[in-house]
Amino acid sequence: MSKYMTFESQSFANGDLLLEALSEIGFTSVAQGRDLPLDGWDKRNARTADIIIRRRDVKNHHLLADIGFQRTSSGYVAVIDDMDLDHRLGKDFIVRLQNHYHEAAARKMAKKLGGTLIKERIGKTIKIRVKF
Repeated sequence: MSKYMTFESQSFANGDLLLEALSEIGFTSVAQGRDLPLDGWDKRNARTADIIIRRRDVKNHHLLADIGFQRTSSGYVAVIDDMDLDHRLGKDFIVRLQNHYHEAAARKMAKKLGGTLIKERIGKTIKIRVKF
């Protein structure tokens, strides 16, 4: 049985950086608003979100439900159908999104400081530095 899962321990503080990170991983068509309804195949588990990737706009993943991000006091938290996470997006989706989010934040900081972004991989760890 499919259900929406909320990832409150992994929040994204800045909505603009979240949108940039989503775009970098291929989600360019995004709906924004306040308490927009998420469309999933299980109508009994109705949820809302403020940033939504509509499943009909994502052809290459064949999603069962929309992907949402609900604004909370700590930032935006992901609201994703567990079946999509397990079988369509991959269990590492949130981690990949966080990596792109942090890289977007570092790029913004580098631009603000007039520096350059240096990214290096050490084993499985990606280290991002700003050089100025």
